[in-house]
Amino acid sequence: MTDKGLLEAGVVAKGTKLLDERGIEYVIFDEVRPNPTDNNVYQGLEVYRDGDCDVVVGFGGGSAMDVAKAIRVISSHEGAIEEYYVDAGGSEKITPNMPPSILIPTTAGTGSEASLGAIITDSKQNRKRAIISPYLFPAIALLDPELTVSLPAELTAATGMDALSHSIEAYIGKSYHPIADGIALQAIKMVGENLRVAVESGDNLSARSEMLIAATMGALAFQKGLGAVHSLAHQLSTEANIPHGVANAIMMPAVMKFNLEYAKEKYVDIASSLGVDISNMSIDEAAIAAIVAVSQLSKDVGIPQSLSELELQHDSLPQMAKNAMLDIFHQFNPRPCTEEDMLKLYETVL
Repeated sequence: MTDKGLLEAGVVAKGTKLLDERGIEYVIFDEVRPNPTDNNVYQGLEVYRDGDCDVVVGFGGGSAMDVAKAIRVISSHEGAIEEYYVDAGGSEKITPNMPPSILIPTTAGTGSEASLGAIITDSKQNRKRAIISPYLFPAIALLDPELTVSLPAELTAATGMDALSHSIEAYIGKSYHPIADGIALQAIKMVGENLRVAVESGDNLSARSEMLIAATMGALAFQKGLGAVHSLAHQLSTEANIPHGVANAIMMPAVMKFNLEYAKEKYVDIASSLGVDISNMSIDEAAIAAIVAVSQLSKDVGIPQSLSELELQHDSLPQMAKNAMLDIFHQFNPRPCTEEDMLKLYETVL
């Protein structure tokens, strides 16, 4: 499971060459779309079945890996994909009787190679929905920083901010999981130290390696949940086709301000992890410094700072706010959210 861009750039050949040398038969589905839909998954399923396959390899960004996960489910379970979304009670229906998978990320962002979920756009409802099960962890997650070297600066920035959003939301989320918290803080530190370098010097293998590991760590951390940033960002991808990492980056400072009084002490830790000298700051000053540091990192790597820069219109915001409330992830946000809150957050960033 991959996309045409990676195939045409010769990146996929680095993997298929090894299969060819060993006489292992395979078929390629290269029609994976950004923000894949249920219809895109069914296209891949047809290729999987026609090829009489028994292993699924997700080779690419989060979209390719999420399609691979979804195909594992619907190739081995009866019914339609919508029966397996978490908000439809589908998690309980997913059994371990699925083909194994190998997930190979070519971006350092989504962490899908180490998460128990897949995000698919429901084409009927025009919103992103999640398939979540502990059985969706792959047999192998293969991290090779050389596969990320050719990633353009713009995509490096967007996916890197995605990784940061995962760790920040995981750390401040209201679920109790000290192990995930420790992983999240270390991942935040690694992103803060390496994202600018990876964007400016794409061939820096050290920075690429650290970012790739940080992205995987962020996914391990967000097993405890995400937050309002993702509930809001998911609608931006479906409504305006804004890349997921860009959507997260744009929403993150506003949501951090919204959560400030509910996560102040944790913001102090985030500021420190991002390299802010908080030794002479009050708790309030250090917490605000965390928000400033996240916003500055986003600016430094070239992320747009408002939705109007991406030509989003106000008319679409009310429906997006409604859909954001249907997204499961805001339930883990430290501050409870209402539809009115979601609308105000969109308006703040517009």
